[in-house]
Amino acid sequence: MLILMGVRNGEKYLEPQLASFLASGCERWVLWASDDGSTDRSIDVIKRFSNALGEGPCSVSLRQGPEAGFAANYLSMLADLPDLPGHVALADQDDIWLPKRLGRAVAMLNRLPATVPAFVFGRRIDWTANNLTPSRAPRRRPGFSNALVENVAFGNTIVMNGAAARIARDAAPLAHGIYSHDWWIYQLLTGAGAVCLMDCEPSVLYRQHEGNVIGAGRGVTDWVRRKVQVSRGLYARRIQAQLAGLERCSEFLVPENRKILQAFSDGRRAPLRGRLRQMRRAGVYRQSREGCVGFWGAVVLGRV
Repeated sequence: MLILMGVRNGEKYLEPQLASFLASGCERWVLWASDDGSTDRSIDVIKRFSNALGEGPCSVSLRQGPEAGFAANYLSMLADLPDLPGHVALADQDDIWLPKRLGRAVAMLNRLPATVPAFVFGRRIDWTANNLTPSRAPRRRPGFSNALVENVAFGNTIVMNGAAARIARDAAPLAHGIYSHDWWIYQLLTGAGAVCLMDCEPSVLYRQHEGNVIGAGRGVTDWVRRKVQVSRGLYARRIQAQLAGLERCSEFLVPENRKILQAFSDGRRAPLRGRLRQMRRAGVYRQSREGCVGFWGAVVLGRV
């Protein structure tokens, strides 16, 4: 098992996250900790943890990130995966894994033939100073037409089998400039026809704090902020960044999903009537009813 963790100025939160790996339900793992230019003592924390592991079945490899943003850091690790990567999990530096989460994911993946690309994602518990809130399970079946417009496969819950990890490894060098690595993984793997499995039991405490690059954001204030951002084109720019990377990886997609990608891409550039027609042809959807209403409103306004 390989665990990929991007690190940047995570000294304050690293120790409990690293300790939680030991109770993950996986007896042997290697942690790749890719430091992306930390100016605090993150590297010292990781080295102490590595030394404490000793010569046991678990180990740490400290790596130098590209210092081009969090998504580029994870892409660099994915591109470096070995020829036979085995199971690969993603981790954030500031969360806490809940016990046995890797064990459950591996058991789910091992029910499938090793040659079938598959990945597990799961629910998380959004964790603030005063509250623990379990994330919602997807209302509709996850898939490529959903992945084009939103991400439900949170990176800190993703575990890939070897076949899926090889797809991500081979495609990663083509995905430069994307907004989000986990959203891209959800898009790429569902587009490539990988089996998408959900662990219904929450697998991670997702720490919410002022340093989050991306946060959960559930309150009224966050809802208003997101609508303002959509009206200003932020959502469209993020989709464009994801699409540009995904289109460079189109050789990995199955034929029917290439057609969906083309319809979606064409629709974004079309006048209103053609835009609506192409979006329906692509079959894109968001998981929540309010998300679907917001998405189609953005389509009408040309903000997708």
